[in-house]
Amino acid sequence: MTAAAVAEADRPVTTGSRLAAVLRMNLVDSRNRVGMPWVILAAIFAINLAVFWAVQAGTGSPDGGVTGALAAMFFIVGTQYLVTMTQVMPFALSLGITRRHFYTGVLSLLAVETLLHSVLLTVLLGIERATGGWGVGMQFFAVGFLSGQNVVLTVLCYWVPMFVVGAVFLLSGAVFRRWGQLGVWALGVGVGLVAGLAVVLVTLQQAWPAVGRFFTGTPVPLLLAGYPLVVGVLVVGGYLVVRRARV
Repeated sequence: MTAAAVAEADRPVTTGSRLAAVLRMNLVDSRNRVGMPWVILAAIFAINLAVFWAVQAGTGSPDGGVTGALAAMFFIVGTQYLVTMTQVMPFALSLGITRRHFYTGVLSLLAVETLLHSVLLTVLLGIERATGGWGVGMQFFAVGFLSGQNVVLTVLCYWVPMFVVGAVFLLSGAVFRRWGQLGVWALGVGVGLVAGLAVVLVTLQQAWPAVGRFFTGTPVPLLLAGYPLVVGVLVVGGYLVVRRARV
């Protein structure tokens, strides 16, 4: 063993080096990791653009509309982090990386990656507005409450929900590592029951108009202010599950 190798072996393992190792192993195929969501989104965009063009050519109507297809981007990114928790984490733990360092590193990567996606989405939204919806009135990157917002708020409106979706998938992956498929089903059923109960209560109270007014009448900064609490619950819950996750 050379002197350099001995020095490297004797060097203490720091938190920074472990986090760097987590980032490196998750960015081995960084082009596919960052680029694949955009390739899929580009295909979805092309299909929607063709449909809007065909409808406009066939009817002669200049009316466009919101596609809602952008939601696919959020779930594509989230799925990547589900795979990270279910497949990459066991490998990382076998190399001596602790659960805490792995979870912290993946959360950091999620924050940076979703911010990058959000900046690019904001740029594309600007192009969409400048071209009148790509020439056919198609609102692909637009979200209703983004109208009239400045650039910073627009980035946040993309970034924070995308980060939350990613954290949800991370938590789901942690549940799978801890309790297996049964745990994921239990989590899904539990969330479904809570959501269903909320829908029933709102319907019985005939409160849907009030719910709509809340989201349309509340300023975007105030809506975003509630996300940190959601993020905190997801992050803490994910870590508590990861601490006892099985290899």
